[in-house]
Amino acid sequence: LNEMSEFKELKSNPHRDFYNVRKVDTHIHAAACMNQKHLLRFIKHTYQTEPDRTVAEKRGRKITLRQVFDSLHMDP
Repeated sequence: LNEMSEFKELKSNPHRDFYNVRKVDTHIHAAACMNQKHLLRFIKHTYQTEPDRTVAEKRGRKITLRQVFDSLHMDP
């Protein structure tokens, strides 16, 4: 979205080097994300150690991890 303004700012700087770069790399590698097995392991561990941790907000009300599983009638 800001490509042209970033480009203008970059060109207006007379001394450009590695430490003066104005761009940010927002490229995300999906391979670095959790797979299903690791995500499930994380959810189980968090449920065992911190079941009362707030994990969501619904209609202005904070919901804990325990309440999420109770509403789904499931256990981790």
